[in-house]
Amino acid sequence: MSKSVIMSVIGMSTLVIGAMLAMNGFLESANARPPRNDGFSERSLNGSYASAGRADGFASRSVGVTTFDGRGRVARVVTITASDGEGGRRLIEVVSVGTYSVDRDGLGVITFINEGLNNTEVNFDFVIAESSRGGSRGGLQANVINGVQREAGTTASLIEEVWTRREGL
Repeated sequence: MSKSVIMSVIGMSTLVIGAMLAMNGFLESANARPPRNDGFSERSLNGSYASAGRADGFASRSVGVTTFDGRGRVARVVTITASDGEGGRRLIEVVSVGTYSVDRDGLGVITFINEGLNNTEVNFDFVIAESSRGGSRGGLQANVINGVQREAGTTASLIEEVWTRREGL
């Protein structure tokens, strides 16, 4: 074989191999699956969350700590500041335990039993407003949760609550 024929065969082989590699890369990216997203679950709420609440605008405010176990159980301590009815303020401490459930879309319900307040039951409808990847088993981790209480509260009728994850606690 002549040198020019050999060079031509090598050039064509290089071109064919390059085209095959490019096609393989294209097919791999076309067949790539998006990251797995099984949605939210009880595991998405896990750990310590700071809570901040308000009722009827500025009628009362609350702060506290809520702990979710990642399996549907929850506990909290909340301090509420409200009117004392005489122009001053009063503090109410509420300790609660309860359960929660989370739908795949991030909507859920928390049921608290308020100990010390005749074991009254209150229910919050909530939505996971902000999340990140890396929760339990690499799932979605709730970082910010917005909720509204179904029942009228001790100090006001409309109670809103925001829970913010306290990383590292």
